[in-house]
Amino acid sequence: MKPPRIVGVLAALGLLLPAAAGAEWPYLTEEASTVGLGHFSLSAGVSRTEQDSPFLPGGRGVFWTLPEFQGTLGVGPHAEVSFDYALLYFDPSGGGATVYQSGDLRLWTKLDVLPAKGHDLSIRFGVKLPNAPDDHGLGTDNTDFFAALLLDVHLGSALLSLNAGLGILGSTETNQAQDDVFTWGAALRGPIGASFSAGFDASGYAGPWGIRIKHEYAWLGPVLTWRNGGFRIDLAGRRGIVDALGWGWVLGASYER
Repeated sequence: MKPPRIVGVLAALGLLLPAAAGAEWPYLTEEASTVGLGHFSLSAGVSRTEQDSPFLPGGRGVFWTLPEFQGTLGVGPHAEVSFDYALLYFDPSGGGATVYQSGDLRLWTKLDVLPAKGHDLSIRFGVKLPNAPDDHGLGTDNTDFFAALLLDVHLGSALLSLNAGLGILGSTETNQAQDDVFTWGAALRGPIGASFSAGFDASGYAGPWGIRIKHEYAWLGPVLTWRNGGFRIDLAGRRGIVDALGWGWVLGASYER
């Protein structure tokens, strides 16, 4: 019998940790703008998060993505497709065996429906494939669907991005059932010199974890970026706002053209 609360907690982690598919990985809040026809970006990185919760194996531990990948390709002047994927590692410091396994592959499509000077309005939809098994609580073995409305507002040299959407998650407790969650995000970023930029990112969801269980959680934290031509290095700090989530960081490199 699988532990549904453990699956629910770590499935929530898997939803957000590697899910920053977009023009500016590792932000979790998606930009409304697209990369443009024929342009692309590829990112690879690693993340580490400390966990402390009675619902985790052993009560506490360290959760890694080793590594995580993200790619985006412009398929039209205002359309792009993207993916994200990670290998998952959990080390339960409270006792128990470590787990290293595949995460879920996520596929996304974004359409900029109102490109204009000073702002963009887009729709984005995607699917999470059930690549991560639920044997150890690191996956749900369910297919999930997502749709969101994205807004960019340019404030001088800074960019404000806002997201609001819906996730339709396969239930981990009941066959042929689903859990619907509200997803959201907000990020503000801007340059701090010729080669550096910085921002603050917040993203999360609210909704049920199984029958009659409702919960909310969010990640928030700063992002620092160094850029040289098409090459980019990013460092993000994250703080989880829920019992099961703690401090974490993401480090990675990207190439875009």
